[in-house]
Amino acid sequence: MSTADHLVIALDDNPSVLDSLDKLLSAHGHPVRKHANRDDFLRAGLPEVPACLLLDYQLEDGISGTDVYKEMNCRGWNLPTIFLTGHGSVPLVVQAMREGADGFLTKPYDPQELLEEVERALEHARTLAETRAKESQLLARAAKLTAREREIVVLVVEGCLNKEIADRLDLALVTVKVHRSRAMHKLGAGNPAELAQLAIQAGIVKPN
Repeated sequence: MSTADHLVIALDDNPSVLDSLDKLLSAHGHPVRKHANRDDFLRAGLPEVPACLLLDYQLEDGISGTDVYKEMNCRGWNLPTIFLTGHGSVPLVVQAMREGADGFLTKPYDPQELLEEVERALEHARTLAETRAKESQLLARAAKLTAREREIVVLVVEGCLNKEIADRLDLALVTVKVHRSRAMHKLGAGNPAELAQLAIQAGIVKPN
């Protein structure tokens, strides 16, 4: 079983390019997963570790790298991507960058430049992974709220004071305070402003 903490995925229909990328990246400590066609890449899915994609602009059977990139977006794959392209394809790749791609290199690429682009893309991937982990943890904490605690969180975010919440829900003031305190502890909020931010991130309330 691999213990690699990151991965570089290379998609190119030229075996010699794949081998060249594999040798270069492996020599600098980057595990590589190679794919020679779009379908093989899509079947493999996303890795569990932070990863980036080196994507050839022109693949087999007239398929372009931007076609693959659009398919990734449709599947919700947020995979930092670097295009490898010929000079004539640069304007089309620039459009893909406007849609979120991380960069592009023209062939023949400079090895050092490619390594630097890969490092930047992997740093982006690590940031995305950290964000996803925090979101997952927040959702798990929010799932522990009782129905009453969620109800009180919504009212707190609306700006209601404890006494107003007690009147609205026909509860004792001390009961509201207990539920509110428990909700803030479960969500990890230190004050009402943090509670509002976390409640929005967790989908408990909608942003204004």
